[in-house]
Amino acid sequence: MNNPTAALSTVVLLGAAMTFAQALPARAADGKEIFLAQKCNTCHSISAAAIEATTKSEKMKGPDLTGVVAEKGADWALKFLHKEVELEGKKHGKELKLTPEETKILLDWLAAQKKA
Repeated sequence: MNNPTAALSTVVLLGAAMTFAQALPARAADGKEIFLAQKCNTCHSISAAAIEATTKSEKMKGPDLTGVVAEKGADWALKFLHKEVELEGKKHGKELKLTPEETKILLDWLAAQKKA
């Protein structure tokens, strides 16, 4: 490339492409990865995915989530995670710290975790 403008354009485009690729959230991450990364398994198990709750405290332990989202629906689950509805008289214990895209990935994965 003898043209400095073309070389600069190529560098700028490559830099923009790399920045865009790095800015993408863990789209490749699946719901299970998000579930584990958010430490949802501290309180919840998912027997369909062979995930056990790690808490030893029965008071802290939440329900097994196998089938819950499939049964109640993603809209209800989203409201529950945002503490807008209750389950058995209780609101979700932890503040949800996910992007809308990560939340959708998580809820889609949870909905697929059905009882055998």
